Amino acid sequence: MRHRITNVIGAGVVAIALAACGSTAPTPTAPTTPRQPAPLAPQPPVRWKRSPASPYLAVGTTNHGYVSFLWMDPTHLQYRFIPGTQWPEGSPHTKADRRPSSWTSTIVAAFDGGFKLTDHTGGYYYRGHEVSPLRDGLASLAVRSDGSLHLGVWGRDLHMTKDTIAVRQNLPPILDNGVVQTSPSDGPNTWGHAIRNTLWANRSALGVTADGALIFIFAHRASPEGLARELRFAGARFGMVLDMNGTWPAVYVYQHTGGHIVGKAINAYVGRPPSSYLQPYSKDFIAVRERTTPATPTSAAATATPAASGATNG
Repeated sequence: MRHRITNVIGAGVVAIALAACGSTAPTPTAPTTPRQPAPLAPQPPVRWKRSPASPYLAVGTTNHGYVSFLWMDPTHLQYRFIPGTQWPEGSPHTKADRRPSSWTSTIVAAFDGGFKLTDHTGGYYYRGHEVSPLRDGLASLAVRSDGSLHLGVWGRDLHMTKDTIAVRQNLPPILDNGVVQTSPSDGPNTWGHAIRNTLWANRSALGVTADGALIFIFAHRASPEGLARELRFAGARFGMVLDMNGTWPAVYVYQHTGGHIVGKAINAYVGRPPSSYLQPYSKDFIAVRERTTPATPTSAAATATPAASGATNG
């Protein structure tokens, strides 16, 4: 199908320094406050709409509503990995992991994690415990103590650091340097075991753009190739597969109104209520909140300008 391209107006400030007349240049004056990065802006070709949950979130939909994206500005957002009560299997837990108020009081969005460890699609590390061995070459999501989330290939883009809290791996990257990594020779289980052994399933993935923004994608009854192409179409240069099948893929935005938290799925095909992530859940998920101090995003996986490319659900 044809995707409409809508210009996005981003706020920016251009400072012009005028040179002083004379033979001696003036001594520059140090700023009195640290310079903060300006908010990023979601780019065409997807039609993005800012979410009322946060000015640093935007939602986009393509393919007749079958595919939806959550765009996130990591310079103004923090991410918290919350292990599930059952999966990843054998995960340690903290008291805060069992106490919803430790993340719901400031939550603005949340999205699903990865496969079960018994699927043997990657390693898992949480708070000093390597529950399943981390493997070089796999797409990995790492959350650090400052609330930053980093995406890339383990051993190439990402390595263990002293401030790493969680690492979740899930298959090789499905999108790398803007190139879709699926192949015509892929079998129905190459990118995860779909129900009824077909290519078509509810799927999710997380991508990073050239400027460091993060994009979560939910796709209803998508093939792996369709998932990767849609993620690239939204501007991602790197993509990691997350959960799939039935109601496991899920993504919500949350508003705080009158002392209540009102959650909403970004896609009508998400099969679980928003309350799923307002309490401990059986599978791991990522809770998102606004930062108190903005940070500059870094991503070794984002290296080039996104290429606008048509994409379909399959």
